[in-house]
Amino acid sequence: MQGLKYLNKLQDKRVLVFGGTSGMGYAVTEALLEHGAQVTISGSKPEKLDNTLKRLHSSYPDLKEGQINTWACDLTGFDGLEARIRETLHAASEAGKQKIDHIVFTAGDGIDVAGGITGTDIHIINSLMGVRVFAPALIAKVIATSDYVKKSTTTSFTFTSGTSHIRPRPTWPMVAMLSAALQGLARGLAVELAPIRVNVVNPGFVETERANGRSAEFLQKVKESTLTGKLGKPEDIAEAYLYFMKDTSADGTAIVSDGGKTLST
Repeated sequence: MQGLKYLNKLQDKRVLVFGGTSGMGYAVTEALLEHGAQVTISGSKPEKLDNTLKRLHSSYPDLKEGQINTWACDLTGFDGLEARIRETLHAASEAGKQKIDHIVFTAGDGIDVAGGITGTDIHIINSLMGVRVFAPALIAKVIATSDYVKKSTTTSFTFTSGTSHIRPRPTWPMVAMLSAALQGLARGLAVELAPIRVNVVNPGFVETERANGRSAEFLQKVKESTLTGKLGKPEDIAEAYLYFMKDTSADGTAIVSDGGKTLST
């Protein structure tokens, strides 16, 4: 529909979603397609990317040709990481011919980080920070040293963090460290990458695939710890990412979507 200045803000925009095969990244991808954006989703497993592509085409049979694409990029391991990221942006921008408007980072791995400081070693710290902090930092480097991304206030780079830096939990100091690191990285990059805008979404516990392995008792306790009495849903959190893409004045800041958990007693 033409002439809708609010709904059409993302129409034909080119967006790269790291971690778009599941959870919040998948929900963001769905939302972008519904807004008429052209999306490339990146994940570490080609088979999972293929399945995601089939799933999206099944949900949205009227997608235009080329509206959704995939690119495999393993964000684990330091060797060659920057080169793999550069290849991903190269592909998503068609070698810079179609510059990227927005990058969303929702990727993460399943490492257990709740063992407390006594259960931590340098390998756990490296694994924890590698995908979640080092990879976004290297994406920013590629943005700054290439011509794959538009240099404009209409362009955004959005991270995914959490709320542990606001209200740390016992035995979760490494999660608090990670969360705080991403806030600082986003703010620092907002200054360095300007006019490109850099922001961070801080969700609470969200009903993604990873929640399926949690006990009913655990999930009930999480619900009771929020003011809303419920868990977050990926399709709701996705709205925060859309906001950061649309609002060209939102820069170097964060959105918390945790059901009021950080205020709950």
